[in-house]
Amino acid sequence: MSDVFSSAAQSSAISRRTKDRASEKFSPSYGVHQGFIPDPNWPPAELPEGGRAMSRKSRRQVMTYNVLVNNAWVEVKGDLSKGGALFLLPERMEQKYAHVHYGSHVARVEILSTSKKGSLYGHHCRFVDATESAPLWEAAKQS
Repeated sequence: MSDVFSSAAQSSAISRRTKDRASEKFSPSYGVHQGFIPDPNWPPAELPEGGRAMSRKSRRQVMTYNVLVNNAWVEVKGDLSKGGALFLLPERMEQKYAHVHYGSHVARVEILSTSKKGSLYGHHCRFVDATESAPLWEAAKQS
């Protein structure tokens, strides 16, 4: 008969390891937001059911384009995708909507959130109207 209170019985519970290696504690989404992972297409839009995600549903196109800020077009760095945009500005925009211009196309975006990226503010947006944003996305893919 074994003694469940002996030190041998308790050792299995005590010796359980937690995530102690740095690579086990690192979140890929944290890495992207902090700029440690350079691929702008991580994390994927949807994870596939049977395996690892190799790409997003809609790829991001890193580029420069224009945003309407205080009734003036400002050239910004960021990325565009079929569903939305991310652009960087030196100060946070307080408005809920903005206009994105690339080539000869303009689309309206809703600013969902902002985040601090170094000395700049990242504005995370989605397109309001898919019919309005489709030509802009097609032009961005061609660049």
